[in-house]
Amino acid sequence: MNKSEKFSVDLKRIKKANRSASYFNLNGALADIERLFTSQNSQAKDLASSLFDWWKNEWARGPELEDSALEKLSALNAFLNQEEDTDALDQDDWKRVKDEVSYEAENLDLDLLSQMMKTIVSKGGMN
Repeated sequence: MNKSEKFSVDLKRIKKANRSASYFNLNGALADIERLFTSQNSQAKDLASSLFDWWKNEWARGPELEDSALEKLSALNAFLNQEEDTDALDQDDWKRVKDEVSYEAENLDLDLLSQMMKTIVSKGGMN
């Protein structure tokens, strides 16, 4: 099991842990997910925080976290870990990822930044 697969399993565990018979604690789930996401991506902590905030504002709406929203976050996690499981992100998402990476670039290791930019270019985020 790679990091992306484990992350996806952990997201589902968090979602389940924040649900009771009649209530889903969205705020509690988001706090748990943010802790997991930023700890999984300590090599790019500021970027991880920025990407999480964007994800939360864009996809974490409604009374419950949709599976599609969790897939987007898993894809962002895969991107930060230089893994291939990024298919849930579309070209508009990659443009936003590029903007976030560019904003946080001075805080990133040069090798990591270079790999991230290669991925963004290959996914069409520069168009």
